[in-house]
Amino acid sequence: MATRAPARADILRMFFGLLYRSRTLYWLASTIPFAGQWRVWQRLVIPRILGRDVLEIGCGLGTLLTDMVKAGYRCAAVDRSPQMVAATRDRLRSKGVSAFTPVLEASAQKLPFAAASFDTVVSTFPTEYVQDPATLHEVGRVLRPGGRYIVVLSASLLRNARLLTPLVWIQDAVYGRNATPTEKSCMVANTLVTAIPFEAGGLSAKMQCVRGPFWEAYLLIGEKPREAITPLPALEPH
Repeated sequence: MATRAPARADILRMFFGLLYRSRTLYWLASTIPFAGQWRVWQRLVIPRILGRDVLEIGCGLGTLLTDMVKAGYRCAAVDRSPQMVAATRDRLRSKGVSAFTPVLEASAQKLPFAAASFDTVVSTFPTEYVQDPATLHEVGRVLRPGGRYIVVLSASLLRNARLLTPLVWIQDAVYGRNATPTEKSCMVANTLVTAIPFEAGGLSAKMQCVRGPFWEAYLLIGEKPREAITPLPALEPH
């Protein structure tokens, strides 16, 4: 039994690796198993954006990035997958909003932007990079004072949504039974705040649980202080 969790993690890592190399697989995996709600969950970030300049880490097919640009935000995006970068550029071009929206192949742990470049950074359904302190350090570096990091960490169909039971079974098979929320899961979801080391970027964190008619989504929001905090000098040995 002790090997089940690591084995599942390895399978998921392989599964997502395949998704990020195929536009078709990515689209299928983000639509059908979630009853078409993936786009709804992505757009939860938009009313929470601060300022005008927004960076998306892990842009996927570019659907959220296109939404943000069309909503009037000045955006940039990075993704490690060349296939996803190409898909995002194609989408922006097809929507006529590509001219001033850089989409770069880059790592979250080494963002190719100057310090204090963005008011908001967003990540939706991120993979393991979001738990790397190096990622949070980079997010904190590129955020302006008072900036915000919005993470849609997870979302799922509710177990009591009887008409969607087959899709819930799929989620259980892929992510594990405990990953599918119940009616009371919002009450205990504050433990998710510890899942991401926001302190590595100098950010304070809070959790938001958003409930839809038959789904539940978990957002983590990191806030950067408005005033830069000067670190204390190291103590001199006696």
